[in-house]
Amino acid sequence: MSRDSVLKSLFNRDERRARAVQKASAKAGDGRIKPDDRQPALQLLFDDGGDRAIEGLLRRFTFNYANNLVSDEEEKDYVFEGLVALGERVLPALRAHLLSSPSLSWGLRLLSEVGAHEQVWEVLAEVLARYQPGYERDPSRKIQILSHLGSFEDARVPAAIVPFLQDHDETVRFVTVEGLLARGDEAVAREPLLALLTDPEEESRRLKNRILQGFAATGWTVKGHRGTLEQQLPEEYVIDGKGHIRLRKEPTP
Repeated sequence: MSRDSVLKSLFNRDERRARAVQKASAKAGDGRIKPDDRQPALQLLFDDGGDRAIEGLLRRFTFNYANNLVSDEEEKDYVFEGLVALGERVLPALRAHLLSSPSLSWGLRLLSEVGAHEQVWEVLAEVLARYQPGYERDPSRKIQILSHLGSFEDARVPAAIVPFLQDHDETVRFVTVEGLLARGDEAVAREPLLALLTDPEEESRRLKNRILQGFAATGWTVKGHRGTLEQQLPEEYVIDGKGHIRLRKEPTP
């Protein structure tokens, strides 16, 4: 076989492979296809293992089977475990996925499994940078990234998420409070949380109760805010002589 014939054969093979991956990727991301019909496409993508195939597999995380939650979870678990097995190879496609996907939860879980700590932080920070405190028609992705960061062990997290205490969405503010309390960085979190707690325009009772619970648990003081806070404090809480929030003790019968 001539050199030109060999090159042509290789080109045709690569072209067929690219078309097969493209078709399989489309099936992987099409929620209208039944699980049994999707399985061969997913297997083809795993067998290929290239960047385009990984991109196609990640598409499976972008939709849910509304009428079959068990199959939905099983299929996503299958894809998840397969991608975990590929290790760091998935990171470039995963980064692109997290920057554009309508849902982040599975991708964020995968990132924690395949990336080293600093790699994970770089991607998380890049994803968070796409969002700003303020109004957003659908804040679900913002909530997902903030919730994930709240459980990520890194000293840079509190400063990165604290601006979202001023977000328009109450759930965004709440998960930010949770994250700040979980990280326990008093130097970063204490003053912004107290400012929110004493803000007369903040109407969320569950949010203010969570801050009170957090201060009672951490032992952070209310220094600088005691006078304002005492006027607003729910009756089940008191501020002791050292400025700590405590649950009021029930009288002994």
